[in-house]
Amino acid sequence: MRRQLTLDRKMDYAKFSLIGNLIVSIGIMMVTAGGSWDITNHILNKPETFFSPPHAVLYSGVGTALLGFFVSYLGWKKSGKHYPFAMGIKICGMGMSLLLAAGPADFVWHSNFGLDGLLSPPHLVLISGMMLSAVGAFVNSARYTKQQVNSSRILIIISLIPVWFSVTGLFYSFSLPFSETDYFDFNPHPVFAAAFASTAYPFLISSILITASTLCGRKFGVTSIIGISYLGIMSLTAIVPNESLLATIPFYWLNLIPIVCGDLVLSKAKSASGIFAAGAIFGSAFFFMYYPLITYTYNEVFLEKVIWPSLISFVYFEMVPTIAPILVASGSVAGMFGAKFAKKLTNAL
Repeated sequence: MRRQLTLDRKMDYAKFSLIGNLIVSIGIMMVTAGGSWDITNHILNKPETFFSPPHAVLYSGVGTALLGFFVSYLGWKKSGKHYPFAMGIKICGMGMSLLLAAGPADFVWHSNFGLDGLLSPPHLVLISGMMLSAVGAFVNSARYTKQQVNSSRILIIISLIPVWFSVTGLFYSFSLPFSETDYFDFNPHPVFAAAFASTAYPFLISSILITASTLCGRKFGVTSIIGISYLGIMSLTAIVPNESLLATIPFYWLNLIPIVCGDLVLSKAKSASGIFAAGAIFGSAFFFMYYPLITYTYNEVFLEKVIWPSLISFVYFEMVPTIAPILVASGSVAGMFGAKFAKKLTNAL
């Protein structure tokens, strides 16, 4: 009887820890939203200081994530040795250490150099912390979901969105020409940036969406919810702040079509070929899903125009007839590799 009570108490601590994981994921979601907004402010040439609204959202997210980590850590310590979510908390702990270091580093950088590029050292520390924290929370959510007969899909949905955005932040650093300042030039070579974007973005989209669907038993709707969340956050942080892009919001939301189609294919798939087909569908849409920022990546190679904030959409749509067919094809291939990776990942968790 006493042993059963002890086991029940440990399970209660484990569930308590999972609440902390959810708070971590929400906090990292705030961090990534603030980061996306900050990039848009850079494009719009708004005054750059440490005490800016995007930074306020970003570092509020850091505080929220830190609170969630403390709750998770407390649950870990109270549950004893045989704790099923220790690995995720350790990964998350490394991420939190980097997030805490990023704030002072960013303040010092702004104080000494003013404007900071996307690939500045403080930003890399911040992005690495975001990724590790988000991945740690996701690992625990995935393991808990796989252990339950009635899996909680909300855990997967909430934990995978910040993973998607934090990895995207890293990919932005190596594909966008926003890292040249008066003091440093960390911009990636244009050809490398375009090649990297053409493979990394579709791979990531496919990996995230198929992982979510697989962990949730390929139930229709899970992938669509994550896709809608992504489109919503990107609309609010990368399109709405730029008034000249408001008219393109309906175009951007057409991305919901391949997301829902891929979701439907996954829910009906009876073999691996169906999963690869869904990966191809997701990957083929990357050039449209990463609008408007991806305009800068391919402009560097194909048009080499000076892009003012008011001209982003014009340059983008000028490129569409030329490069979209090629990128749809290459994105499909990369998306299938993403599907293969997602299959291995879900088996390993």
